[in-house]
Amino acid sequence: MLTPIFKATDFLCISGAAYISQSIVFHDRTTFSHIDGLMGMLGLMLPFITFRFIRVYRPFRYNSALASVMRVLLAWFIAQLVLAGLSHAYPGGELRKHWLLWWTTIAACMLVAGRCTIHALPSLLRSWRFAPARIAIVAPFAANVDLLMRIAQATRNAFVPEVIFNPSLPCDTTIDHVPLVCELSAFKQLVRIKNLREIWIINPLFEPISVEHLIEEFRDEFVNIRVLPLFEGSMPVRAVGDFRGVPVLNIMATPERSWDVLPKELFDRAFALFVLLAISPALLAIAIAVKLSSPGPIMFRQYRMGMNGDVFSIYKFRTMFQDADLPGSVVQARKGDARVTRVGRVLRRTSLDELPQFINVLKGEMSVVGPRPHAVEHDKYYKDLIQHYMFRYRIKPGITGWAQVNGYRGETAEIEKMEARVKFDMHYIRHWTFWMDMKIIALTIIRGFIGNSVY
Repeated sequence: MLTPIFKATDFLCISGAAYISQSIVFHDRTTFSHIDGLMGMLGLMLPFITFRFIRVYRPFRYNSALASVMRVLLAWFIAQLVLAGLSHAYPGGELRKHWLLWWTTIAACMLVAGRCTIHALPSLLRSWRFAPARIAIVAPFAANVDLLMRIAQATRNAFVPEVIFNPSLPCDTTIDHVPLVCELSAFKQLVRIKNLREIWIINPLFEPISVEHLIEEFRDEFVNIRVLPLFEGSMPVRAVGDFRGVPVLNIMATPERSWDVLPKELFDRAFALFVLLAISPALLAIAIAVKLSSPGPIMFRQYRMGMNGDVFSIYKFRTMFQDADLPGSVVQARKGDARVTRVGRVLRRTSLDELPQFINVLKGEMSVVGPRPHAVEHDKYYKDLIQHYMFRYRIKPGITGWAQVNGYRGETAEIEKMEARVKFDMHYIRHWTFWMDMKIIALTIIRGFIGNSVY
């Protein structure tokens, strides 16, 4: 609902900042050349290209004010960097350089102010259409605080539960200050008193539900009655979505993100290339250390499963003695494992043996962030023991991931550890955003290189 307002406000902020900064820099209008005019036109168009790639205009209910501000600033600065690069190729750019600097600064301030103002509208203008809709909830099963929290998180800034009707309860009560009633008459009375216009029936997926009694009770009321399917935690993906513009109910499907993954793809290649160039001296030093530590190749290659089951060779520095594993078997390294070399122990402990995997990222076989790929032999073992284990491979595997920064690195000898790792991977797949990737990379840098369970 607010997306058109965001777009209009952003355009006014950017164009207004361009005019103000032009007035500050170009006192003499004759010094404003046709090249400057061309750059101005590009400067008005480029941001809305970067805004699309960085998903600046996400649905209002999924965006906090801080996230919205950070997204729009990043997209704006990227657009201005591109514009500055183009401007540098043309002569007479001294005044233009000052203009772009003023423009970037003023527009950034105006964009932040505009975003914060629009995000404040729902609370400032409660009686307007911008305000979160006040709803009544019908829960034909035991409602609890966890249910309310899940609804609140999924409908933030869009819907506010005011009353819950649960006929299975023995008596009326409250949940997080929301009245919960067990009699239909009391529920109808509260709906009228609170002047509610939305009734949502929370219903488990694929289970039949009777709504005739509600239709009969509210047939003369101007109340909307909707069914909200409740997707249990076992669902591997966000169930309601669209496929190329067609509304669908996903039961088991690869996440459809289309253009949304373009920033991730571009970032992966650029980041991998930058890292490989930046750490090339360290890679050379590690290669020499591995070669001197024991006979055998420097690099260790092992088959891993990639996106949609495609098998690829993963690159790692060799950390074990040559021929340490029997053909056709892969045994996880354990504490004090005699197969691991002295140098290999340091590399595994610090995850430096994983650095060559940036080559896999550069080749498009892996991503910087994603579920960690396991040996194919381990996949065959765990897929029959852990629910949705193989769903991890519906997206590209990563060098680091949400499970790794939450402590699940290294050995997974107990089935419970692997189950926990899979749960974190499922959470990442369901809630992936470009900013979540940035958070995981930052956490990996801060605390992810050392792990007590890495041998």
